[in-house]
Amino acid sequence: MSSIRGCFAAVVGIAIFGAALARGEDQITRPEVSESACPVEVVSIPVPNAPNTPAVIRRPPGEGPFPAIVHLHGGLETWPLSRLKDDATKMPTTARFLAAGYVIVIPTFRPRSQDPQTTDALNDCLAVVDYVKKMPQVDPNSVVVWGNSGGGSLALEMAGQTQLSSIVVEEPATVLFTGMFNRESLGGKPPFTSSSGNSRKIMADPKKYYTPELQKFTKDKIARISCPVFIALGGTSQINKINDDIIIPELKEAGKNPEVILYPGQPHGFSKGASAAALKFYNDASAFILKSLPTKPAALDGSIVKAVPVQSKRGKR
Repeated sequence: MSSIRGCFAAVVGIAIFGAALARGEDQITRPEVSESACPVEVVSIPVPNAPNTPAVIRRPPGEGPFPAIVHLHGGLETWPLSRLKDDATKMPTTARFLAAGYVIVIPTFRPRSQDPQTTDALNDCLAVVDYVKKMPQVDPNSVVVWGNSGGGSLALEMAGQTQLSSIVVEEPATVLFTGMFNRESLGGKPPFTSSSGNSRKIMADPKKYYTPELQKFTKDKIARISCPVFIALGGTSQINKINDDIIIPELKEAGKNPEVILYPGQPHGFSKGASAAALKFYNDASAFILKSLPTKPAALDGSIVKAVPVQSKRGKR
């Protein structure tokens, strides 16, 4: 697959970035949505037999029903509320979804740095989705989860645990989903990170660590996925090898038929950023999501949205 991917990446890369250069990166904008019309709401969501988990919500004006998108951040640690608020107000991609007419929900969750295979974070995220489905303004059948990296692994887990309209994952850290990252395999003592102990060896040669036990573990999870799956891959992260060599083939073999789009040369986490590729990611993901949404979004009134630049000619945000 790697050689095919390389040729495809070169062609797509020239097309995307040639177009971006032609129109000028400084022309890329994001919608800035009035906070008086769409306030930043901080909620504390109950989790069974566990502490509440915080989330930040912004929703279109009116009673709905609206579709909702839950964004799951990357990493193995809990994020502070200030960072969730920044993602709700300053991240170009969440701003685009809000302006398009989605309720946006940005939670954090308990850490996995002490034990990468704990289900604490998954339980928190499932509680968030249950909460969102019960919001009076949200159509419970039109809830999407978008996650990047560690959040992408959680989104795949959730797709097998609860009813979702679809999921969107950017370079999911499926060394978590498959169970390859665990206290024993990583070696050393917690807290664990993406560079702890044997982590780079595992990501460099995932098939070596994909034991029959982990194959069954992974296949059972994939078999439970019940919604459409969109996978975005950049071209620089080592995590792409497990997704290329194991996860995407396993999804296809199980009949899940994921939509996979390559964004050549993009760094890990690019879907949240201000680049031309991030804008393309939003357009691609939005088109994919719409196909399975019972309740379609309606763009916000132009009087409460203005376009603001997200990148200068020198690429500074």
